[in-house]
Formats: sequence, structure tokens, C-alpha cells
Amino acid sequence: RRPPSKMSLLALLSRAYLPPRFYSIPTRAAAPRLCTDGGDVKGEEDWRDVRARLVAMEQLEQADPDAPPGLSSPVVSGAPVYETPLIERGSVILGGTQQEFGFALRQQYFHKSVMLLLQHDDAFTRGIILNRPSAMELDGWRVWFGGDVAEGGLFHGNGRAGGTREIVCLHSLTSDAATRLSMPVIRGVQYTTLEGAQALVASGEAERSSFWLFVGYAGWAPKQLQGEVERDSWCAGSPNPSPSPSSSRAK
Repeated sequence: RRPPSKMSLLALLSRAYLPPRFYSIPTRAAAPRLCTDGGDVKGEEDWRDVRARLVAMEQLEQADPDAPPGLSSPVVSGAPVYETPLIERGSVILGGTQQEFGFALRQQYFHKSVMLLLQHDDAFTRGIILNRPSAMELDGWRVWFGGDVAEGGLFHGNGRAGGTREIVCLHSLTSDAATRLSMPVIRGVQYTTLEGAQALVASGEAERSSFWLFVGYAGWAPKQLQGEVERDSWCAGSPNPSPSPSSSRAK
């Protein structure tokens, strides 16, 4: 069978912290692919593959020092995400559940949250929460709560719009038109703006159900998120480039 797409894996991961009535997550079935907007992206994805194999080998050695070389670790090969302290674009971070998790009371939307990082560089880190659905719609598009920054008063303004509103539309489309209007996140997952999504739908390149819309995002200053991970406020992981299809379906 064809392995599930990365969008499907992200949706499966976000279900772990969702109540049953929200299990329907908009995804588009598509083969995993490499977002090709330049050689740097391809090199980055190749390195992710190598790193996942190295982590698998290390975990196998720790679990069974006498295991023959070349085998893969079930901890990595069977999971959509594996734990790593490295933070980068495409990382998945999980909100803590212990009392020491300092955001739980004043920012409850971070409790048991699953977040995907869209940007991580020397200037800024930006991510969206994957498991905070809502009943809100914008121009007929169902939207999810992506974070408390740039949500334009949609979720915190008592229905009154105000301030900047940023909308992220995740997708796994493979056409040239979609690639031109999008930014890569990880292999098989890109994002565009609402205007970009509307243009692709209007041109027949996509359907509304091809997109997963988020309003707002979470942001960190330089080195801020790394410090929070080191204090165990978050658990950081990296998407597995080649998870086991049967294991992913089971999860």
C-alpha cells in the first residue's frame, strides 16, 4: 500500500489530544513528496532522512547492544514523530501536562497542544497549534485556532475583529501552481495564504477540502523556545521521513 501523506500523519498526531467529536480533520490523500523550491530544501530533506536513520540506529543499540547492524529501531521506524532536542522548521512540539508546565493556567490552549513549527531562524520562531478546532468560519472556510498572535480578535475579541489577522493554509498539493504560491514546511506539507488557497480553488487546481486553515500563530523570540524545551515546558520531535504504513494507520 502507498504510505500515508505527511498531512495525514500530522492529523493522526493531533488526534491524540482531541475529544472524539473533533476527529474529522481535513486532509488530502497524496503521496509524500519533496517540496522543490530550490536545492537547499532538497539538501535539508536529505539530511532529515539521514538523521532519522542515525537516531534509529542509536535507539536500537541502546535497546539491544547485540543486535546486528542495519536493522531499524521500531521506536523511530514505526512512529510518525521521533523525539529530538533539535528545533527547526517542521519540528513538532508537544505541550506538557505536569503542574510545572507554566503556561497551563494563563494560556490554557497550550495545555496538551500539538504544534508545528513553520519558521525557526535567528530572528524569530513561529508555529501553529494543530489540535484546537473551532466552529468559526471565514468566508465559508472552517478555521482552527492556530495561536494567540495575529488572530485579529476572532477568538479573543468577543466577536469584534481587531488587529492583524494571519491565516495559514496547510496542504499537500503537488501542482506547480500550488508550489509557486506556497512555502515548504516538511516533505509533503506546504502552506499558503487564504488568498493563495482561494486562487487555487478558483483555478481548479484544488478544492476547499484540500486545505487546513488556521488563524493566528504562536511566536518566540530568538533562543526563547530552546530555553523552554530545556526546562521541559515542551517536548520536541521531528517528523519521521519514512514511517511504517501499518503502524501509522494503527496510530
